[in-house]
Amino acid sequence: MRLGWSVVVAVSLLGCGGAELDRVEAVDRVGQEIVGGVEARPGSHPWIVSLQADGSHFCGGSIVRTGTRDESNIILTAAHCVADGVYRFTVVAGAHDLLHPMAGQVRVPVKRVVEHPDYDPDTTMNDVAVLVLESPIKFNPSIAGGCGQSSSMRPNVAPSLTPGPTPVPVCLPVDGEQVPDNVMATVAGWGLTREGGYDTSTILMQVGVPTVNSRQLARMYASQGVLIDSQAMLGAGYAQGGKDACQGDSGGPLVMKQAKGYTLQGITSFGVGCARPGLPGVYARVSHYIPWIQAQIQLHRSQGAHAASR
Repeated sequence: MRLGWSVVVAVSLLGCGGAELDRVEAVDRVGQEIVGGVEARPGSHPWIVSLQADGSHFCGGSIVRTGTRDESNIILTAAHCVADGVYRFTVVAGAHDLLHPMAGQVRVPVKRVVEHPDYDPDTTMNDVAVLVLESPIKFNPSIAGGCGQSSSMRPNVAPSLTPGPTPVPVCLPVDGEQVPDNVMATVAGWGLTREGGYDTSTILMQVGVPTVNSRQLARMYASQGVLIDSQAMLGAGYAQGGKDACQGDSGGPLVMKQAKGYTLQGITSFGVGCARPGLPGVYARVSHYIPWIQAQIQLHRSQGAHAASR
């Protein structure tokens, strides 16, 4: 949630690939920025999903691997996205332009919402939730048990549909993995294009932001009366502001490229406004929650999704 908004970051748990996200380039589309960002190339974030109620986007999420089979029924998102009793919502995977379905895009109803048991809406602590889908999302078969790779176009698409990305799971971080200060990560989503705006982007947008030292982050937010738990929260953004996630990007991934591939280091959680100077975005630190996430995967993964070795 933002005081307004929320963010999620991506990390690796299993072996995964290292395809690079597309180089950031300017686009001519007016008013589509995530806040200081650019349009993502279709397929460059194949793990991101749109959470939708009555066909309208309200938050993001990330597909994670649940075993050795190339499918998953588990999505990671922010607890504040689903804590207010959002019922009968769906997850849309493989999307780019929400107004124009693409080949490879799938819509799956959510069967169960599992909030972190210690989630506190007043402090936004433990802003993590697992969504259990009614049926698993099938992955691009070319990933062969991996994660964090860009998807390829699906062959033999119907001529009435534009070819699009096939879903791929993001990698998860190792339990307790630390993120270095001042390294670039990428946030993506379909959220508001500016603070105080009313329209979310229908096109998937992305922006690069550097990670922020935990002590500096705590000092910045102390001026706003907000407590930062450096073990469970991660900051990313520029001191001068200008680039950030915003409302509607909550629950989505902030990913970082590592030797093993793109990893989900954080879940978009909150901030004061959007892209304000001296107030970087705050993310749930995914590595802090790996034991709980793995326990939920073991409990709720679809039958036949055999456990994967780490």
